[in-house]
Amino acid sequence: MKNVFLGIMLAAAIISPAIKAETITIAGEDDWAPFSSATKDGKGIEGFAPEIIKAAFKSQQIDVNFKVLPYARCMDEALKGDVLGCFDTVMDNDNKTKYLFHKTPMFEASMDIWGPTSSKEQNVTLKDLEGKKVGITNGYSYSPEFTDNTKILKEVTPSEKSQFEKLAAERISYAAVFGMPGFYILKSDARLASKIKKIGNISTDKVFLSFSKVHKDGAKYTEVFEKGLTAIKADGTYKKLEDDFKKRLGI
Repeated sequence: MKNVFLGIMLAAAIISPAIKAETITIAGEDDWAPFSSATKDGKGIEGFAPEIIKAAFKSQQIDVNFKVLPYARCMDEALKGDVLGCFDTVMDNDNKTKYLFHKTPMFEASMDIWGPTSSKEQNVTLKDLEGKKVGITNGYSYSPEFTDNTKILKEVTPSEKSQFEKLAAERISYAAVFGMPGFYILKSDARLASKIKKIGNISTDKVFLSFSKVHKDGAKYTEVFEKGLTAIKADGTYKKLEDDFKKRLGI
């Protein structure tokens, strides 16, 4: 009887498929190092944001694949429901009506003003930018005070590095570039670093994974991600990811 029972159990194990974790696909920005950027082969994504996203969903027994896209296209595909969500997003008056946002931000990022190293200006404010040509990055969200100020002459560029290139060539007066990505660019480009410095701050912004309103699973995974993000902050996983991230950058 014992052998018969073991045989039945073995047969059931062979017939029953192994239980696998659920897998979803999220689109991510390809050019915002060190928070989010394409890997060298262009097939994957790396940075602090994808690490947080993977850990948060993993805590809810969900694996994540990433689709690597330029930010403007990433947001457009989420808007249309072609992808479940896109990161990294700063919530402004426009996109908060177009996308679904989790309550807890992934992290915060400082939006800074950059000028030429020859500049004597310090603590530049939005008022100082009025009447001047200021670079912005295509598809990026900025604080309403900056976006809605029509006296600031905004020049759209493909990337934050292209802003720095224009600033170094004196084609714009200022660049509006997030702090850590800006320092990361200058750290890897001595030519630009010799010509550009931070001279002011616009805002400190909360950064999110924006979910599609029209995707059939958008609302569901907005809630799941919030639950997962809360969980990894409570159990110390988030703190470890943050400490490792800062260590890699030498902060």
